[in-house]
This record gives sequence, structure tokens and C-alpha cells, in this order.
Amino acid sequence: MTTFAESLDSLWAVQKHDKHLVREQERIAKGSRDLANEQAKVDGSKKKLEAERESLRQLKNKHKELEDELQRLDGRVKQLEAQGTEAGSEAAAKQRTRIDELETEGFEVLGQIGEQEDVVAQAEGEFSKREEVLATVTQAVEETSQAAQVQIDEAAAQRTKTAKLVVPELLTVYDEVNSRHQGSAICHIEDGFCGGCQGELNSQLTMQVRARKEILRCPHCARILDA
Repeated sequence: MTTFAESLDSLWAVQKHDKHLVREQERIAKGSRDLANEQAKVDGSKKKLEAERESLRQLKNKHKELEDELQRLDGRVKQLEAQGTEAGSEAAAKQRTRIDELETEGFEVLGQIGEQEDVVAQAEGEFSKREEVLATVTQAVEETSQAAQVQIDEAAAQRTKTAKLVVPELLTVYDEVNSRHQGSAICHIEDGFCGGCQGELNSQLTMQVRARKEILRCPHCARILDA
């Protein structure tokens, strides 16, 4: 028959497996966080690229509208000049002034389009780099997660085997505590203090724990205590 002290010894082995499980689960979680972080960067880069492309589209539309207006005014000037009247000539002169203004504006917009095309090209380069980094991180995370899952499966199998050596009552308490303090549900007393939370323990409790005959828990953090 398994003694309580032997169950405590086996429980430490269970916790060793649980610590391994926690480490491997954290590896997977970290990979997920890293992947989400890179994906957020890609999304941000894509959003920026789309905004720069939209600005370029608006500039090109503006230039097209200027060209259409210049063509319309040019036709109007020809109509006014064809009238052969003084009033027509004066009106044509005003239209030419407007044409000059629009041509100047058109050259300015062309300059803006050139600058914006450079901005778009830079944004495209940044987006491409972000996608490459994401692809690299994705592959690394997948490989890490697969390796971690293998370790998790092995540790879980070993834990199940070892847990059978622990008396049910003690294992039930351990599992409850472990749900809150994963990988550190049982701890040693260290110079009169709980090794888990460093809470001070009275001498009577310390003596009872050293006897290793019953389930005793820290009054501060509820961890299972052992000598």
C-alpha cells in the first residue's frame, strides 16, 4: 500500500511533468503572439499602401479633370475666335488666361504625381518585406509548435502514468491548486516560509508538514506544502 509520504514523492514527479507541459504550452503561445504581431505589421503596412495608392489615384483623377477642362476651354476659345467680333476676342482672351492657370496647376499636379509614385513604390517595398518576414515567422512558428506538441503529448502520457501512484484525495487537491498555480502547486517549506509565495508559516504547521502524513496547504496561497 502506498504511504502518504510516497504519494508526496510521486506528486513531485507529477509536477515535474506539469512544469514541462507549461513550458511547451508557453512556447506555442509565444509563437502565436509572435505570429499575431507580425500579421498586425503586415496589415498595417497593407493599409498604408492602400492609402498611398488611393492618394495617387486621386491625383491622377485630378490631372485628368484638368486635362478635360483644358480641352473644353481650348474648344471654347476657338469658337469665340471664329465669331470674329470684339466681344468674342475679349472673351477668348479671358479663357486663355484661365487656360494658362490650369496648365500651371496641371504641371504642379504632375509633380505631385511623380512624388506620390515614389511614395507608393516605397510602401510597396515595405509591404513586400513585411510579407517575407511573416512567411519566415509563420514557418518557424509552425515548426516550433509541432515540436512543442510532441513534447506535450509525451509529458502528458508520463504524467498520467505517474499520477496513478498518487492517492486520489491528494491528486484531486493538487489538480485544483495547479489550475491556479500551474507547475508550482506543491512547494517546499524554506526556513519557515512558503517556497511558493514566501508567506510566513507558524511553527506548528511547519512541524505537521515535516511529518508528511496529511495534506497541508499554505494559508496564504493555498499551495500544498512539503518538507
